[in-house]
Amino acid sequence: MATSLQDMMTVREAARECRRTAETVRRWIWEGKLPAQKLGNQLFVRRADVMRMTASAKRSDKQTQMALVAEIKALRERIRRRVGTFDILEALDRSREAHP
Repeated sequence: MATSLQDMMTVREAARECRRTAETVRRWIWEGKLPAQKLGNQLFVRRADVMRMTASAKRSDKQTQMALVAEIKALRERIRRRVGTFDILEALDRSREAHP
């Protein structure tokens, strides 16, 4: 089935749509993650493929963020077990007094 030009986007348009750089979109193409067609000197990608990559990237970003939050919580708990709780404002005041 032929794809119409209206269903195609340039790399720059795809980058804007994904909120990524054009270089990232080109890397996706070179890595085979995003199919593309070259017309003359310009690469074109299907809008549907860009939407798929955007959704995939959002899921990946969300998973990365959730993993980071879990790691931070675990680190915070290890610090509490070793040091106990402390008042950060009091620590800042002591630091400022020691280093006027």
